[in-house]
Amino acid sequence: MTLTLKKSSIDSHQELSIKRKKINLFIAGIGAVGGTLTKLVHELDHSLYDLNVIGVCNSKFTQWHPDIEEILKDTRLTEGETTDWNVIPDELVNRSEGNLIFVDATGSEVVAHQYQHLLNHGVHIATPSKRANSFGQDYFDHLIKANNTGRAQYRYETAVGAGLPVISTIKTLLNSGDEITKITGVASGTMTFLFTQLQNGVPFSEAVKSAKEGGYSEPDPRDDLSGEDVARKFLILARTSGYKFERNQIRVDTLVPEKLISLSTEEFLKHLPEFDGHWKSRNAQAMVNNRKLRYVGKFTPEGIEVGIEEVKADSPLGGLKGTDNLIQIYTKRYSTSPIIVQGPGAGRDVTAAGVLGDIIDIAGIISA
Repeated sequence: MTLTLKKSSIDSHQELSIKRKKINLFIAGIGAVGGTLTKLVHELDHSLYDLNVIGVCNSKFTQWHPDIEEILKDTRLTEGETTDWNVIPDELVNRSEGNLIFVDATGSEVVAHQYQHLLNHGVHIATPSKRANSFGQDYFDHLIKANNTGRAQYRYETAVGAGLPVISTIKTLLNSGDEITKITGVASGTMTFLFTQLQNGVPFSEAVKSAKEGGYSEPDPRDDLSGEDVARKFLILARTSGYKFERNQIRVDTLVPEKLISLSTEEFLKHLPEFDGHWKSRNAQAMVNNRKLRYVGKFTPEGIEVGIEEVKADSPLGGLKGTDNLIQIYTKRYSTSPIIVQGPGAGRDVTAAGVLGDIIDIAGIISA
């Protein structure tokens, strides 16, 4: 009886291994989001797909066929070769057998400029980065075209709203023949975090440092404070909705003091406390008016604008907490009562989980 049970167990395991489709991954940028994603992939025991990490890199080092447990202990990758983006894309193309997904968690423009080459040669891409989608309209159109031709799959659900289903909701609406007429709301979990901290009496500079340390902000918090992060997100929402916009058409209010724009990230954080008094005063004035500060975006076919607003304290936007986003999508069918997507819109865990969802989505398509 014992022998029979062992044999059944082995057969079952072998059968499961045979049925699983091997999906190779290369994860670029194993910091907050990429490192968390690497851990999730390592721990995942999916019934249909065997996710195999064939390479990882950070800005300095690259390792092919890494020992994931060792990588998770020490993400410095110091035993790897020097990261060279003149070499890595061709290496990926050469190693692709139609089942390779490139994950870009770097936020780097240099890396984002590799997407077109990779997709043209059949390397699939899943990314939380907003860089590539906010280059010129022609570049965005080319990336989307890869999906339509079936040459390679391109997914960017986590570029807006982290793990929230914002992009997929828009695509579903468009696929059903609906038309997006307006999108409004708070698309920055970082901004929600900062303003709720401010309302709780935390100095603005301390809130910014906490956002950076917690992985809620971009590596350089000025990408959030400048409004650039929200501007890129609304540009992506507009383009995903089928409209053509360029970045220079967006009106953006920045929260970065002019004298701190050109400093290094470290120097910026060092001098930011000089402006705590300004933010304390501005928050107090909003509270006197029974309002709260929020960084709000609005897209219509006529234009895009993002900036700080005083919203009613008892409104849905005024009630946002933590790192919540709230996106309202108006369409021809949902013209008076919009579709609302709300939830945590920043953080390494929800973003990494969203990227993993994109990976599984691609795996389902290329395994069909």
